[in-house]
Amino acid sequence: MQVSPLLLVAALALAPLAACDDTTKTPATGGVTPPPSPEPGPPKADDAPADGGAEQPSSEPVPPSPDPAPQPPEPPAPSPASFDHAPAGAIPAGQGPGYLDRTVWSPKMCWPMMEAGFPNSQVYGPGGGMGPPGKPSQCDTLNYTLPWRDTFCEARSRANPLCAGSGNGHQGQDIRPATCKKNEHWAVAAEAGTITDIGTYTVTLVAKAAPHYTYRYLHMQMSTLAVKEGDNVAVGQKLGKVSNDFGGTPTTIHLHFELRAGVSGTTSDGKAVTLHTFLPPYLSLAEAYQRKLDGKACGAP
Repeated sequence: MQVSPLLLVAALALAPLAACDDTTKTPATGGVTPPPSPEPGPPKADDAPADGGAEQPSSEPVPPSPDPAPQPPEPPAPSPASFDHAPAGAIPAGQGPGYLDRTVWSPKMCWPMMEAGFPNSQVYGPGGGMGPPGKPSQCDTLNYTLPWRDTFCEARSRANPLCAGSGNGHQGQDIRPATCKKNEHWAVAAEAGTITDIGTYTVTLVAKAAPHYTYRYLHMQMSTLAVKEGDNVAVGQKLGKVSNDFGGTPTTIHLHFELRAGVSGTTSDGKAVTLHTFLPPYLSLAEAYQRKLDGKACGAP
């Protein structure tokens, strides 16, 4: 499904996207293009991973799962790939409605990590706030094996208009790094663009090229970021190291990756997309990862 023609002036898409729950900002650059940021220093000493992260504060408990979204007679097959991954929108019963849009929204983006990663649930996986009994550690091998699992519209209390039921649900895709080690594995820029906002645990990148998608990265080690607000970055450039920073409440070790619309359009089931609508990134991530496995450079078709 193709996104409809631009309905908004492209310059609007380059406006900074305020993090809805982030209040700490880095200093503005005053319109002056800053020099490249230096490599960060060594990471802080790594303490034992803390389990139980629910990807949101305890004051916002995971709500009961709404009724699942309507499913096709036969689940759609995963997109062609050489690695094992579940179909987009296939979320286990009781864990949220999922979302069935089949659009590859960002077909040329870079895989947002330098190394391999394991997209799956932080809440319902081992070590999560609603994880299985008998598997208490987030470092359990079940979290670091295939297949991938889509987590867009997994049950959450955060607003997401594409999710069935109450219009609440997970706003992006959770990705565990290559190993259960924080402050070691790099997250990188999905596209060339500008770092428009840095909050207490978020980094926002607005793509330079149309349709100016917005990518938001959560839970990196904020004290050793390789970028600062106002930096222009190249595709594949290092941004920070995957960690568990979540303000005052540590989460599990993972990268929460969001993709937001830069223009208006519609989804494959006819839902309206407005500027900054959360979009399901799963299929875009799958294609980007396959390109990485095939040895293609970031941004290559």
